[in-house]
Amino acid sequence: MGDITMALAFGAGLLSFISPCVLPIYPAFLSYITGVSFDDLQEGQLNYKAVLHTLLFLLGFSIVYISFGIGIGFVSAFLQTYNDTIRMVGGLLMIVFGLITLGIFTPDFLMADKKFSFKNRPSGYIGSLIIGVAFAAGWTPCMGPIVGSIISLSLSNQSLALFYMVLYVLGFCIPFFLLTFFITKLKFIRTYSQILMKVGGVIMIIMGLLLFFDLLVEITRLFSWGI
Repeated sequence: MGDITMALAFGAGLLSFISPCVLPIYPAFLSYITGVSFDDLQEGQLNYKAVLHTLLFLLGFSIVYISFGIGIGFVSAFLQTYNDTIRMVGGLLMIVFGLITLGIFTPDFLMADKKFSFKNRPSGYIGSLIIGVAFAAGWTPCMGPIVGSIISLSLSNQSLALFYMVLYVLGFCIPFFLLTFFITKLKFIRTYSQILMKVGGVIMIIMGLLLFFDLLVEITRLFSWGI
């Protein structure tokens, strides 16, 4: 499963960041987290307090998904008994999530928006941490299928579940943090976000098929032989 699935987990985090649920509202959301006005963000007016608020938000976000990985690891012995069944079900789920990402399949129960909202922003640094937890726990309609594919992948290989979730979190958090210093370049990324989402959906479907038919090991073996 090796490098292919690790790259998929990191790529899924990146895909979540550029999804229509996150990227279009990123400047406004960053302003909300940091308390810095949108105009000041455009001019790069970020002080160390704003950066710290951003980091604490991302820490809160990370706690939720890393907890998923830890939880899967705790029940790995039980899941191992049904490993083949879980692998096949996980593959089917990844295919479904890929179809959702492509917009071919849009079930209401997955597309319903359950994100938390705050009329009044929680104050202080702890407030930024709480917002991060709430954002991750909200299971927004665009991120849900992408995160679901990584959870499916984690269920099929429980020993790496925590590692997959850490890679997913890094894939989301690294561009989120770095773009705080290059907010004026966001338009370029937004222009191609839909194309990247479609490519991501196709990759999820392909990985789901490989997982269902237990071909990931064979693919990795081919790469290891330099083919």
